[in-house]
Amino acid sequence: MTIGTIGTFALFQTTLNDVSTVETNLTNEQQQLSSGNQFQNFADMGGQTQQFLSLSDSIARTTQYLDNHRPIEANVNSTSSILSQVITTATNLQNLMVQRLTGVQGNANFSGQLNASWQTLVGQLNTNVGNQYLFAGSATTTQPVNTTTFPELAVPGVPDAGYYQGSTQDLTTRIDDSTVVTYNVRADAPAFQNIFAGLAMAKQGDTIGDNAMIQQAESLVAQGIQGVIALQATVGSTQLQLTTSDTNLNNQKLYWQGLQQSIGNTDIVSVSTQVAVNQSILQAAFQSFARITSLSLESFLPHA
Repeated sequence: MTIGTIGTFALFQTTLNDVSTVETNLTNEQQQLSSGNQFQNFADMGGQTQQFLSLSDSIARTTQYLDNHRPIEANVNSTSSILSQVITTATNLQNLMVQRLTGVQGNANFSGQLNASWQTLVGQLNTNVGNQYLFAGSATTTQPVNTTTFPELAVPGVPDAGYYQGSTQDLTTRIDDSTVVTYNVRADAPAFQNIFAGLAMAKQGDTIGDNAMIQQAESLVAQGIQGVIALQATVGSTQLQLTTSDTNLNNQKLYWQGLQQSIGNTDIVSVSTQVAVNQSILQAAFQSFARITSLSLESFLPHA
């Protein structure tokens, strides 16, 4: 197709340039609709690139924190449950000693029941979850409590951790950018030392027929029970910290994802509207183009 006159060339070129611009815009908008992304690469983002990448880092870090919480929460929940069992076992042990002192419990069965209580406590404190011993401190692959030797005290009446085989270091973790928590309970805690000391003294007192020792043993177990209750309250506080952190991290993650989407995602309604507008412009431009190419000087001269 040829241009009729030099005079129509400027109109022709302007129309051609307008058509090219609109076609480019329309192609870009259609790509946005099909991909769901406002930008096809970081270069297109210009000054928003750094903000987008920063939000990506924040989202990734938050996701990692949440993923790390899951096994920790499982351990903490299991620890709380085991502590409840220990309280029950120690309470039964205390009642056994009271019965022994009041004559309700005969001497013949007392020693055997002490052994049964000891074995129950050992089993509870040697609980393994996910191939990790809950009460061994940082030595999670080591059974924390001796399973073969009934407790004995180095100094009569003085609780010690001679039964303990685990680590003296606790397990800690960062649950968010500003909070570090200790999430374990060790079997050498004073509460457990008191209970095991009570076992040792009760057996010795029963062996030599010394009720005063059994009375002291009952008092040690009572102190141990109160200590375990306090430990359980501490574990409950850790559970609350983890739950609160989960909520806050999820809220932050949703907020950052929303900001990131506002930068990178296509505004479907807005872009669809613009596509319709540009399609109308192109149609009008092609009609104008066809009209311009048909013009000649004679079209503008008066007819005689």
